Amino acid sequence: MRVDENKVIQYLIVVVPLALVLTASFFITTFYLEKVSLYFKTIKERSIKEYVDTKKNKSEIWVEQLNLLFDYKSKRIDESIKIKLKKRVDEAYENARFIYDKYKGKKSSFEIKGRILDSLNQMGDKRKQDALYLSDFNARNILFGVKSNKTIHQRNRSLEEIQMVRKNKEGFLEGKFDGGSTKQVIFVKDLGIYDWYIGSSINVLQEQEILKSNLLEMLKSIPLESSDFMGLYDNKKAIYLSKKMRIFLGDESLDIISKNLSYKSDWHRYKLDDYYYYSKYYKPLDWYLVYGFEISKMSKKELAKQHELEIILDNELEFVVKASASIVIFVVILSLLLSRKINHIFSQYQEEVRSREEELVSLNESLEQRVLDELSSHRQKDKMLIQQSKMAEMGDMLSMIAHQWRQPLNQMSYLFMNLDSAYEYKELTKEYLDDKLKEGNELLEFMSITIDDFRNYFRPDKEKEFVLVSDVVKTSVKLMQKSLDLSGVEIKLESSGKELTHIYKNEFMQVMLNLIKNAKDIVVDKKTKKPKITINTRSEEKKLLVEVCDNGGGVDEDIIDKIFEPYFSTKDKQSGTGLGLYMSKMIIEEHLEGKLSVSNTKDGACFKIEI
Repeated sequence: MRVDENKVIQYLIVVVPLALVLTASFFITTFYLEKVSLYFKTIKERSIKEYVDTKKNKSEIWVEQLNLLFDYKSKRIDESIKIKLKKRVDEAYENARFIYDKYKGKKSSFEIKGRILDSLNQMGDKRKQDALYLSDFNARNILFGVKSNKTIHQRNRSLEEIQMVRKNKEGFLEGKFDGGSTKQVIFVKDLGIYDWYIGSSINVLQEQEILKSNLLEMLKSIPLESSDFMGLYDNKKAIYLSKKMRIFLGDESLDIISKNLSYKSDWHRYKLDDYYYYSKYYKPLDWYLVYGFEISKMSKKELAKQHELEIILDNELEFVVKASASIVIFVVILSLLLSRKINHIFSQYQEEVRSREEELVSLNESLEQRVLDELSSHRQKDKMLIQQSKMAEMGDMLSMIAHQWRQPLNQMSYLFMNLDSAYEYKELTKEYLDDKLKEGNELLEFMSITIDDFRNYFRPDKEKEFVLVSDVVKTSVKLMQKSLDLSGVEIKLESSGKELTHIYKNEFMQVMLNLIKNAKDIVVDKKTKKPKITINTRSEEKKLLVEVCDNGGGVDEDIIDKIFEPYFSTKDKQSGTGLGLYMSKMIIEEHLEGKLSVSNTKDGACFKIEI
């Protein structure tokens, strides 16, 4: 039987291309599906890793900032104790000298001594917790404190005090006196009358416990993100666990964290599924700080990103399957009815292209919306960061308030003592009482105005307002004036032109405080002779210029291009975080649409604000 070659050829023409197309389609589709699945899996894993790494970095920065705060507060204990002791003894000294000078030559020595002892006893009774005592150079006790000074003074400490007073007139003694187990700090001062000297002491351990209590209360008030938790351990015993930490972890996981605490700062995850946590040991307080987060509770942004990837993957897989099936059908029909199906195939191709174009247009629209949402979120975060930076300056502001109030409080104390003495010795008249009441009201009004100035500074800006920039500069200088006076820094203000502008007042004030504080720190650190800060405010054409210049020698040319970078600081970790100039530049250039720059002059550095 002869085989019809024409039929075989016709058969082969149909079957062979069809078989080749089916085979190639199968392998290509399988290969492509594997690649697409692997690609999206890699993207998803990378996204989760980026989320975890970002959270880790933020957590480490947060813990390090808290650690810096602990270190700063701990190192200031000794200084704070000495300030308290000196202030306590100086007030008693001033009171005793006032009585002595007032009645010298008018009363007998016996009566003057009696009045001095009565006055010091009254000061001790008012304070209660303060230890105040009076002795002579023969180690005889004249007045015992309200605490344990009688016991202290009966032991072998008098000789050291007398030597200190005779040699230096006043001074501090530190150590574990009288066989005690805790450190004490003592301050003694020569009264200059009757061979008497006055002294006082503070227990360092008690001050440390007060510091721990204050830091713990501050830690409890810190807000956390929904996925974060925080804990504090004293000698590996939990003294504070955030509510989220107790809810997230439970007793078993908390036991694991407690057992894994060590002196080495590190991240932990093993034996604790779905959680990362970072532990940091602070030796001076014997504290362990734990900060962590739950992996499964990602932010809304990350969850939306994951969901979007899953949708794109499903659409892509569906498209590949449909495209492969369409190609196979298309080739089969083409093999059988090539001549009839050309127009139909072209129409299908056009329809497919149109469908893809619509998908791309839709994707572009969604991308534009996401970009707008991200920009809005970024601006909101910038505002929050500015407010957080301002709150980080609270410590400096509280110090400024203390400087502003210290002298009025001392004057009020002297006023009350004068009234008490006048009443006791029947010298209180109506005119004298009215005069002292008027003086007290003036002091209270000054203190009230001071606290209002600082309260207004911490109120967040909601809307821009038209202000004279020279007035904002004067308010900023007023807040810093006491600190500048104590540092011996002269400040000079110059203004010209109409500097009225539309700005966020408190944000601009935050920038001015940052620049003034930086200038003060530079001239003080470099021990500049006749330190001086000059602030010039002027308007040129349509621009407002503010220049803050110092005579501290200028900025090193090797780092002048880096000083506005975040976390870059020329100070040590205890004195600066590297955020002040970065936040100032962001406020001026992004929120006030201006420009902040720095340059060196012959005397020092000059920061220029252009709005």
